[in-house]
Amino acid sequence: MAVQELDLVVSLPEAPSCSSAFKQYSGYVTTDEHLGKTLFDWLFEAADKPDEKPLVLWLNGGPGCSTVGFGQAQELGPFRVKKDVPELEFNQYAWNKAANLLFLDSPAGVGFSYTNTSFEQDPPGDNSTAHGSYTFLVKWFQRFPQHKMKEFYIAGESYAGPPTYS
Repeated sequence: MAVQELDLVVSLPEAPSCSSAFKQYSGYVTTDEHLGKTLFDWLFEAADKPDEKPLVLWLNGGPGCSTVGFGQAQELGPFRVKKDVPELEFNQYAWNKAANLLFLDSPAGVGFSYTNTSFEQDPPGDNSTAHGSYTFLVKWFQRFPQHKMKEFYIAGESYAGPPTYS
């Protein structure tokens, strides 16, 4: 667990006092070394008994909408950004009351995720996004193995990622 401890968020500026009631981790996972694609994630453990709660991966749509900027900070995350004030407030309807919440800014180039390759060389699209998200999850579960065997749900709004076909 030493690697994941490097992602531990120990404080947030202007956060409410309840921010220490649960652990949160934030970091980057490189999904393509050759193209320099790196995805940003933020995990909020469940507020109560996180070892017994499922893991929910939340994706925002667009495509091109930051999951952290909207899903996490305005809708279902444990904190909301106050309007017209540089402060955070506790979200009484936060989903981390029922689950461990993993927010992913995807694809590379959205939110805090980035790429070192121009879009002319590697245009974004469904296949690239799906491959990057899959690679992210494989590497993320290696970093956070305690979540591997939990019930796992993928949720989102709007486009929220490429469709799958069987």
